[in-house]
Amino acid sequence: MSAAAPLAAAEYLAAARREAWRVPDLGEAVARPVGTVGVLGAGTMGRGIAMCFLNAGIATVLVDTNEAGLRAAVQTVRGLYDASADKGRITAQQVDARMALLRVQTDDAALAQCDLVVEAVFEDLVLKQQVAARLGALCKPGCVIATNTSTLDVDLVAEASGRPADVVGLHFFSPANVMKLLEVVRGRHTAQDVLATALAVARTIDKQAVVSGVCYGFIGNRMAEVYLRETEFLLLEGATPRQLDAVMESIGMAMGPCRMLDMAGVDVGAKTVIERGKAGGLPDDPGYRCLVRELHAQGRHGQKTAAGFYRYEGRLAVDDSRTLEIAAALAQRHGIARRDGIDSQEVLERLLYPMVNEAARLLEEGIALRGSDVDVVWTSGYGFPEALGGPLFMADAIGLADIVRQLDHYARQHGDGHGYWTVSPLLRQLAAEGRRISQWRTCA
Repeated sequence: MSAAAPLAAAEYLAAARREAWRVPDLGEAVARPVGTVGVLGAGTMGRGIAMCFLNAGIATVLVDTNEAGLRAAVQTVRGLYDASADKGRITAQQVDARMALLRVQTDDAALAQCDLVVEAVFEDLVLKQQVAARLGALCKPGCVIATNTSTLDVDLVAEASGRPADVVGLHFFSPANVMKLLEVVRGRHTAQDVLATALAVARTIDKQAVVSGVCYGFIGNRMAEVYLRETEFLLLEGATPRQLDAVMESIGMAMGPCRMLDMAGVDVGAKTVIERGKAGGLPDDPGYRCLVRELHAQGRHGQKTAAGFYRYEGRLAVDDSRTLEIAAALAQRHGIARRDGIDSQEVLERLLYPMVNEAARLLEEGIALRGSDVDVVWTSGYGFPEALGGPLFMADAIGLADIVRQLDHYARQHGDGHGYWTVSPLLRQLAAEGRRISQWRTCA
């Protein structure tokens, strides 16, 4: 695979990260002041989000109806700060100062006077709509209401609040107190000063913001979906988890797709697919993401259950013949031909080229403002190697015409009844004109 020079990639990404902050139609919008923040939900994500604000010296109230969960959250936050102090990263005085900024409450009335409230409840649309309705009624006028959804329709959540102009998506990545990326999701009715506030908050808490429009999964997870789709189809066709992970890690990915799914939780991935199916968001293909759903059904939830795509001995991933047996059975059930000889080049093309194609669709739809924003998302939040500059910078180095040619090849080889290999008109146009997708922008 052709790759750009690391220095060129580094210079490109540095410029891309600066450019991502620029939202051309934001005008002279002035951010609303944020002196106090509320976080609703004291789970792993909620406590990590709270830490982001505590780190920045912002008074934060963490609310959860589960009192034991709140106590556990405080212990976890304190433990993480103490560990940082033990390593000399912060002082004991800083630990005490940050903990002094944290209040915990079981009554959501404590959120009434906050300037910004971030909901971090379970990823369920009905639940998030119920929470939004409550916050819309409870929060003071001018309070910014943020949803931390990673895939759901921000506009539907905003409408439920009764005050959609005050609502914005803030997609933190886990662990929120560590990961640099913050996808700022602009809803159909999000006010300009609310978007300006979200960007100002991102700077304050030292995140790299990228603005996205509303669609399933926004920029990052929508592209990840096609990456995982092809991961599963390759496994059904006869590849192994170890093979796929080794190929992707060989180009510098922080973690291959199967290890990533096991670490994040096979159950989490499966439930997302299942819920999307209930909402009518999946292709009419019974083989689509069937492997993750079957692993979940068999109680193989990844590292947490010591079995997923791999079997685990402690944290060591061990090849498991049971996964291969499950994949073979599913292939037979869904009429997918098994074969030998899946090589590394096919793995790279099948996993990476559909991502480039999906990114082109995001640009066509105006979900992403510019090609370079896509690369910022993937290098800052998904472990894509910075030496390659991101998936679109990489695509330009490979050659868009070659990518289009291979997408057309796989459409002929596998059929394209579900549109998996249909080339984006924008991608085909850019390839024909010899232009670079990483430089494409939907904004002035």
